[in-house]
Amino acid sequence: MRDISVRFWQPQDVPDLREIISVSFGDTPEMVKAFHDIFLSAPEACMLAAVPEEKRPQGRPVAAAYCLPGPVLAFRSRRIPSVYLYAFACLPAWRGQGIMKRVYTALFAEACRQAPCACIVPASDGLMRAYNRSGFLFSPLGGMRSARITGAGKAGFPPAERLPWQEYARRREAWLEPYPHAVYPDAYYRLMTAYGTAFLSAPGALAAATPLEGRVLVNELLCPSADPGEALAGIAAACPAGQYEVRTPLFFPGPGESRSYAWMVEAAEAVSRPADFWYPFGME
Repeated sequence: MRDISVRFWQPQDVPDLREIISVSFGDTPEMVKAFHDIFLSAPEACMLAAVPEEKRPQGRPVAAAYCLPGPVLAFRSRRIPSVYLYAFACLPAWRGQGIMKRVYTALFAEACRQAPCACIVPASDGLMRAYNRSGFLFSPLGGMRSARITGAGKAGFPPAERLPWQEYARRREAWLEPYPHAVYPDAYYRLMTAYGTAFLSAPGALAAATPLEGRVLVNELLCPSADPGEALAGIAAACPAGQYEVRTPLFFPGPGESRSYAWMVEAAEAVSRPADFWYPFGME
């Protein structure tokens, strides 16, 4: 452990970083390249652990985590910039040695230098408890309704219209402006497009739908003036699948039960977080 260095990424680390993500999450080379092309633009975007290797003075990366420009958190009385913590991963041969904890503890400290708030979407409650043992205390950021739905299609129902991401983002902000929500930078929409997300419009509804293996993740379904079932039928006509995982904000109609999703840690002043804050996009 003495010889392991924790540092920011360097250009020569990219092949190793791609391997760490692919091995850890099963992402395709195309997905990993798209992510790095869009977000790996500054040294502080990625913290890694490197082990000694001959002819590599900076060592070979074996674990990494990312601190990315995040959404603006638009509360009812103020707007706060944030960063997003993502893709905590370690090569299998190096797990169980405390290496990943060293990386994410250093990353949390860096995040608090970069922005007033840092957000994360944990893969499990157990991981969230581990992150909180680092000395940086995360707490829930709002919530959402979530439901798994089969048979969402209706015979003869017209498909939802596909929108360019720029138009979707414009309409989304017009609808969400009165409510507490995350305002995402263009980079998020560009990555979602690269991952195959469809940005959809139906009468009185907007949706972002990502095809996954055997199902469609409706990352966001906004129905301020539409029946969610009818909107989902339009989504199903545009993106056929056997099952849909649907996420809706608490302040609009939608199916399912309420649950936490995103968490945040603050560098300084505490922010009052309404229970209905909407933070739907987690780069899954």
